[in-house]
Order: sequence, then structure tokens, then C-alpha cells
Amino acid sequence: MIALRLAFAGLLGVLAEAAGIGLVGTATWMIVRAADQPPLAALAVAIAAVRAFALLKGGIRYAERLAGHDVVLRVLATLRTRSFAALAARRSLRSGDALSRVVSDVDAVQDLLLRAVLPAAVAALVGVVAVIGFLTVSVAAGVVLAAALLVAGLALPLLGRLLSGQGAALASARADVVQSTVDISHGAAELLAFGAMPAALDTAAARGRRLARLEGRTATVGAAVSGAASLVPAASALLIAVLVDGAAAPVLALVALAVGEVVVPLAAAAARQSEVGAAVRRVRALVDGAAEPAVEDRRAWRGPVSVRLRGVTVRYPHGARDALSDVDLDLPAGRRVAVVGPSGAGKSTLLSAIAGRVDATGRIEGRPDGSEPWQVAGGVFADAHVFHATVRENLLLGRTGFADATLRSALAAAGLGDYGDRLDELVGEDGGRLSGGQRQRLLLARALVDAPPVLLLDEPTEGLDPAAADAVLATALRAAGERTVVVVTHRRADLAAFDEVVTVADGRIAG
Repeated sequence: MIALRLAFAGLLGVLAEAAGIGLVGTATWMIVRAADQPPLAALAVAIAAVRAFALLKGGIRYAERLAGHDVVLRVLATLRTRSFAALAARRSLRSGDALSRVVSDVDAVQDLLLRAVLPAAVAALVGVVAVIGFLTVSVAAGVVLAAALLVAGLALPLLGRLLSGQGAALASARADVVQSTVDISHGAAELLAFGAMPAALDTAAARGRRLARLEGRTATVGAAVSGAASLVPAASALLIAVLVDGAAAPVLALVALAVGEVVVPLAAAAARQSEVGAAVRRVRALVDGAAEPAVEDRRAWRGPVSVRLRGVTVRYPHGARDALSDVDLDLPAGRRVAVVGPSGAGKSTLLSAIAGRVDATGRIEGRPDGSEPWQVAGGVFADAHVFHATVRENLLLGRTGFADATLRSALAAAGLGDYGDRLDELVGEDGGRLSGGQRQRLLLARALVDAPPVLLLDEPTEGLDPAAADAVLATALRAAGERTVVVVTHRRADLAAFDEVVTVADGRIAG
């Protein structure tokens, strides 16, 4: 369907260019013919044609823009959805890099389609037809037009692409600038408290200057190549006027000028092609293999599941050592397992590996055939986000088919029952209107709305006083029913509620 819409937009583009060329040719012929002072009736057809071409050019151009942007916006909507789905499974990306990919890099697809693919296809078709038409009138004019189109539409764009071949560096520099902006805006208080703000600002300024240099070079190359390309149609028109004799000379010269203008934008587009191509490759690398599940398939897998980890190893990009190393762990269905250990030992990474949220080597057995990792294991993770939305929307996250009674039950099980009648209340950006304990309990309630067979909870009672923490954990374990529950905790008082305690130290299961 997208291909058909794109082809339709291209066809409208061809018709719009044809109307413009027809307008120039007919108007020129009419002026030349009027110089002989013929009867007005001899010009009646040309006058009507000029009016028709003028109306058609504007109308078809509007329709072409409408159709082209419609198909591009459809592509961007689909691509952004897939990008968000891919980001959910790739937590190793920096937040600034992720933002750059979802915004700037995805927007580059718009430039690729609207300023490269469609114009190139239109220019190729219009150019071929125009050259054939010129050859039937004058071989010399046809040869000159063909040469001009090849220079302006092929040679100069290739030269521009060659001279501005720094797309990967430009995309990376843009992501670095976004990352610095995110770091400073989100961490301003900490940077000021530790006296690190000047260094952070210097780094951001250096990254900004690097991006400005790269963008300046790209803009310079694009302007130079585009300027050279714009001279080619004028030169071809002058040469045709010299080579062709008779009344056909001005008509062919001005039509050649109009045809040449069709290919001029390709030079500037090609100068940006390396940048756009690098951005498109980054988006493709992000979304490849990340299929967006259908709405009806977003539910957790039904029935008990026993999961086994065999030789599971995780190393994060640029990590000096393994975050998890050769881990073996059995999680029988219905078992309650507490994971303890010092900070940085790999406890959160262990939960992420079980849920399939990080790239891991080794084997994770027991997942039913046809299931996705997120359908089998999930819950509350250390990097869980609370959106600037209502309580209801934060609980559902786009899921459908859940009654308010289910949401109230999950809130009550998480110790947040007082929000059962406040489902439409906004919680603020990243839960800013909630206390730390309320934010954590909202995340726990989200996990309990439709809990998978293996419920993973990373510090679910963080920020609560001991009595409240004990009550919330006990209620959450009861709400989990027959599901397997794996809880990361630092509270020794919690351990009595579990069947097994697993200690993680230096990325390994101790004991």
C-alpha cells in the first residue's frame, strides 16, 4: 500500500512538471507566433492551453505535495512505532542517542523520500521523455539537453555526495549534542552540587562547535554544487538557441531551461545524502528484528512456566568486565526467589537477562514455543519510567480490555488503594506529583495488572518505611498467586517470605 501511494505521488509529480513545461513551451510559442501578427483565431488554442496548463500546474502540484506528505507521514508513524518498540528492548543505548534516533534520524527518512527518492524518479521520467521529444525536432538540441541533464542530474549530485561524505560523523555529532543537553538539563542539580557544571558546559560547547563545523561543511558543499547545477540549464538553453535555427530556437531553449530546472534540486539532495543515508542506517540498525506485537498479543503468557538459565553471560557495550558471568539458575513454577548482593553485583542485570531485555550469551530454557520473552517474564525494573499522564494511563501503557475494577485491585495490592478513585489524576513528569514510595508502588501496580508467569521485581518497596514495605511485599506476593516471583532486595527482613535466597557477587551466583 505504501509503495502504491508513493507511486501515485510520483505520478502526480510527473504530471505537475509536464504541466509546467507545457506552460513554458506553449507560452513561448504563442509569443513567437504573435510576432508575425496572425489573426487572433490562430492563437486561440495556444491561449486556452496556457490557461489550462497554468491551472493544472498549481492544482496538480498541490495534490502532489498532499499525496507525498501523506505517504511520508504514514511511513514516519510506522517507523516511530517500531523505533520505540526497539528501544524498549535495547536499554544499552544512551538516552541522548536514543532520542536522536527516534527524532532526528527518523525525520531523515522524510528527507530521503521527499527530497531524494520522489524528485529523482520524477526527474528521470521527465528527462527521458523530454530528450526523446527534442530529438524528434532537433538532434543537436536533444544531444545538448541530454548532456545537460546528465551533468546537472547525475555528475554534480555524485560529486556533491563524494565531497560531503561525512554522514556518520554528523549523525554521531548530533547525538552527542543531544546527549549533552539531556545530561545537563536532567542532572543540573547534581552537576552544580559537585562543581561539575563548568566542565559539562565546556563539553557541550565543544560538541556544539564540532556539529556546527560538520553542518557548515555540508551546507557549503550543498550550496556550491546546487549553484553549479543551476547554471547548467541556463547554459544548455543558450547553446540550443545558438545551434537551432528558425522559430523553434526560442521554444526549445526555454523548454530546455524548464526541463533542466527539474533536476537542479537533485544536487543539493545528493550533498545531504551521506548524512541522510547514515541516519537511515542508524534507524535500520535499531528496528531490524524488532517487530511491533499486535495489540491482541500484548498479554502475558497464560499458565505456569519454569525458567532455567544455563551459562548466561552479559557484557554491556564498552564494559570492562562481564556484568553477569556464566550464571546457572533454576526458577521452578510458583517459586519465590529473593536476589541479594552488594550494589553493582549484577542483580538488576540478572532480572533483565531473565526478561530478555539485554543481549546475553548462553541459554534461557523453559519459555513456551511461540512466546516472546516479555510475555513470559516482566515486572518492575530499575529503569522503569512513570509518564506524565494519568494513573490509569500509567497502569495500562496502551493495553486494552482491563476494567477499572482490575486497576483498583492492582493498586490495592501495591499498597496504593487510595488512588483507586483517582484513576484520572495526573501524576506529573516522571511521577513528580508522587512521593518516591508512591512512585514505586505505582510501578508495582502496573506490573500486577496483567502479570506474566515470572514476575520480576527490582526493589519494589524502595522508599517505604519498614512496616509499609513488609505489608506491600506480603500483599504483592499474595496477588502474584501461583506465579514465579523473583525479587531483588537489600532488606534482610524480607527474606523470610521467600522459598530461596540467591546471592549475586561480581556477576556470579555465590554459594
